[in-house]
Amino acid sequence: MLVLAVALGSGAIFASLIVGLGINASMQQSFDRMGADLVVLPDAAMVNITSALLTVQPTDASLDEKLIDEIAHLDGVAQVAPQTIYRVSIMSGMPEHRTNLIAFDPKRDFTVTPWLNERMPGAMQKNDIICGARRTENLGDEIMPAASPANVYAKLGLSGVGPFDESIFAPYATVAALTSQDKTGEYCVPRYSPTRVSAVLVRLKFGATPEQVRFSIARFPAVKVVTGARIVTSTRQTTTILVAGLLGFAAVVLLASLLLMSLLFSAIIAERHREIGLLRAIGSRRANIVRMLLAEAGFSTGAGGVCGILFGAVLLLGFQHSLVYYLETLHVEFKWPGLLEMALAATLCAVVAAAVGILGSLVPAWSASGKEPYELINGGGN
Repeated sequence: MLVLAVALGSGAIFASLIVGLGINASMQQSFDRMGADLVVLPDAAMVNITSALLTVQPTDASLDEKLIDEIAHLDGVAQVAPQTIYRVSIMSGMPEHRTNLIAFDPKRDFTVTPWLNERMPGAMQKNDIICGARRTENLGDEIMPAASPANVYAKLGLSGVGPFDESIFAPYATVAALTSQDKTGEYCVPRYSPTRVSAVLVRLKFGATPEQVRFSIARFPAVKVVTGARIVTSTRQTTTILVAGLLGFAAVVLLASLLLMSLLFSAIIAERHREIGLLRAIGSRRANIVRMLLAEAGFSTGAGGVCGILFGAVLLLGFQHSLVYYLETLHVEFKWPGLLEMALAATLCAVVAAAVGILGSLVPAWSASGKEPYELINGGGN
């Protein structure tokens, strides 16, 4: 019955943990797709506010890259993502046919990669680019941006933002490779400069307001700040509070389980006082008895944890074929955690189940093993 009880509890916790990770990843992706909280631009740039939350607009004005680190160290700033836009030819022999090439930093980005819809297998290479949803290129196609061959590695989902859906994107390293100088000494990408950026997208820390950060950025010369919809920032921060609250609630439940397990093992060990007394009487040391009781408790609850993982997998399978299927019919994506995350969660649940049993039995086992053998034997039947 103990193993069954632990299996039911750990199975429910395992399934809830996996679903919670999926919900958190899905919400994070949805929030990332809403774009930045603020966009820092050159003072001369003309920008559509809706589009600027995802990517920079076509502009000839630029900022010094040193400004990126200065903004990143401001109070209230969580992330910064620089972007630079270039107008490049897209077809060999047709220099008048141009499109937007937007350079971004994959390590800092939080507005482009969340929109990845389909991609080629393997990691992105130096000559790979990403196409917006409205572009006609397909995965694996070779195109000629700036008269240099590049492969379409991925395509973005449809955002409804024209400049975002109709542009091509590439890491700064790829753009640098495309800008190799030709025999005339001219850059293949017009106005290319490795030290200039077109805009810096900013995400705020929890508790920070756009007004506070905007006031701090205002001290930099020749820049202006475009603020996104306040509802996006407030919703993201409110959700962060809710997730933290759920984690706190889970910790309270774990503590309650530990107390209940301790109470249960107190009753189990109380029923075994005569056995413990006989062991002490024939020469067993206190440490031996404590180790024996802890090993039994750890094995019982650990076995329950392993069985609970199997039970949780059945619950997840039912969740997949019910609620997740319904969400897919509504075109709402649910992002499952990766196999490694699931394996780590399963291992954690099994280890925690065993640890709860060991910790719960530690005090009763230590207390019982410290009594005199005569007292344990005579009181064992009560």
